[in-house]
Amino acid sequence: MWLLLAGIVLLVCAADSTPIGGRTVPNFGKMYHVKGELSLPHSEIKEPFEAWHDLEGNRSRIDYRNGKVHTYLIGNDLDYGAIYTITPVTTATEIQAIKCFQLNGTKEGPIRPQAALPDLQGFEFEKMENYEGVLCEVWKNVTQVGHKKNTYLLWVTRPEGNDSPATPHRFEMVGFNTLLESHNDKYTIDYSDFSPQTESDIFIPSGGMTCGEFPDPVEEHQILANPIQDYVNTSPVSHAHRLFGPFKEKFNHQYESEKEHEERENYFIHTLRRVHSTNRAGLTYSLGINDFSDWSKAERARLTGGLLIPVQEKDVTK
Repeated sequence: MWLLLAGIVLLVCAADSTPIGGRTVPNFGKMYHVKGELSLPHSEIKEPFEAWHDLEGNRSRIDYRNGKVHTYLIGNDLDYGAIYTITPVTTATEIQAIKCFQLNGTKEGPIRPQAALPDLQGFEFEKMENYEGVLCEVWKNVTQVGHKKNTYLLWVTRPEGNDSPATPHRFEMVGFNTLLESHNDKYTIDYSDFSPQTESDIFIPSGGMTCGEFPDPVEEHQILANPIQDYVNTSPVSHAHRLFGPFKEKFNHQYESEKEHEERENYFIHTLRRVHSTNRAGLTYSLGINDFSDWSKAERARLTGGLLIPVQEKDVTK
């Protein structure tokens, strides 16, 4: 069931003909190359990436951490497409060993190219605003599932009077929990070097490597194979949220109230994001989820006498 979210097809082209407030929804085109930086303020993490997207060719590629991790989503491979991830892996016996992992699509969940830009269905024009000295259109979408209410903002520019693709500048998500009555989540993506062109050979994975299955736990395979999906998807319930159930079951965690459940889930999401982003950096250690992954920073600090040790950490250089 994890493959049902294997790829998000950018649908703004179809929506471009529908005026909203006198303006049409921005169209980024069917092919593009863009650079970006994902910022996770809660974890004080900034993660650069570079993306190539070819909708008609049914393929995409996204590199993370200045090329340390390469992900290829090739919809025409095998029967239902495949995702190939080339990444450094650090274990108890290896340090930054370059390995290839493969996730195959299925009839129910075929692989589709992954956009690095948000799907703009549901977005409405909000205002004109200067962003870093550039006058941008600001588009807004608010979605809610249960107590989770997310506000998405996208800053874009585009040529006047022609059909050239729009240029993205910034994407921001601010999460509000109606039960906790607090803004408990936020991340941003700053875009640069947008171009409506790509090279065809950029989508071909490096030869000479044998790709195996992603390591356990199997529930995390989707995030390992396609990290950016959760960040450009405009649903308050992401794949990371769906991992909270298996986490609770594995560590037998039960909570006294619905409010505590919402709080613990939020802490878990922040921890999970930090774990996967840090592991993409190609360091000499790797992080993992443990029994304390639904704790707050303050709780972990008290447990460790002030030292912030948020997740399971294994340094193989010692």
